[in-house]
Amino acid sequence: MPRGKHAKPISQPKFKKSLLFVLLSLFILCIVFDFLTPATDTQSIASEDETQNTTNTNKTEVATETTTKPEKVEEIKEIEPMEDDNLKNLIEYEISKYGFNENNFAFFYYNVNDKKYYFYNQDAYFTAASTIKVPISMYYYDEINLGNYTENSELLYADDCYEAGGGTTASLYSAGDKVPLNFLLEQAIVNSDNTAVNILIKNLGYSNAKRKITKYSDEPVPDKFYSSNIISAGFAYDVINYLYAHQEEYQKLISDMKKSSMGKYLKQYITDYDVAHKYGSYGNYVHDYGIVYTESPYLIGVFTKGITNSAEVIAQISLDVFNYTKGNLDITSLQSANDTTSATQ
Repeated sequence: MPRGKHAKPISQPKFKKSLLFVLLSLFILCIVFDFLTPATDTQSIASEDETQNTTNTNKTEVATETTTKPEKVEEIKEIEPMEDDNLKNLIEYEISKYGFNENNFAFFYYNVNDKKYYFYNQDAYFTAASTIKVPISMYYYDEINLGNYTENSELLYADDCYEAGGGTTASLYSAGDKVPLNFLLEQAIVNSDNTAVNILIKNLGYSNAKRKITKYSDEPVPDKFYSSNIISAGFAYDVINYLYAHQEEYQKLISDMKKSSMGKYLKQYITDYDVAHKYGSYGNYVHDYGIVYTESPYLIGVFTKGITNSAEVIAQISLDVFNYTKGNLDITSLQSANDTTSATQ
């Protein structure tokens, strides 16, 4: 039956009770909601504050890491070269002991670690003898590195290149032959082969060869340098210093220098360390110069003229310098002993 004015009326008391129940329920829900909402908001804010505090702490840590200045690193000051007074005293002792002077003796020393040095009579020129073989060989290794030669390049053995001495060039080859460059370079250093170095020089022309090797030194050379085989301790030092500073370019040369001289001269009494050196002997001129590879490597050169038993003298000076660099030589006691000997005589 359709609902209308003829429909059965709803009981009023029941409606009022229902309405009151609904209103009461809503009121209770509002109270509960109000009670719960602040607690939820507080927890939520607390969570946000904790998160924010954590974030801020991280930022602070990052900021601290960013703004904290790194510890100051002490600058390593470059060591300035300086004359070695103790070594000077040692060489003065040697000069007195052997009766050296500026006419018959020259010397250089340089320690590559502490940069202490000592030179005596470095500008005086002596007949170079075979010491010239080092810079001549260096020039050819430069040319090989540049690609202008190879180790297998061949050089002409001209008629006037023969010279008596060590090595096997003259016994294995004859004038007019072509000789491999690597063979000549090895013979010139290891066996001090005069014929080998003459072929190397002849290929360039004598004066031109001498001009080529001046690039290893900043020292001015006399005009005679280009026409005669002469050398000074200063020029020899520059050559060895350049060789040491560019070792990677001259590994074969240095290896050959370590084999040369059959344990004589500078290396005679130095048996526990490598010595890359080249001696020279012509008439009354006897020299040796090179690199001594101790824990603190040093460059050394001894040049003599007219000294009795010069090879042994060079070996003794080399031993004294070696012991000095190792801290095994009391120079004061040497000088005292020398003074006592002089007074007795």
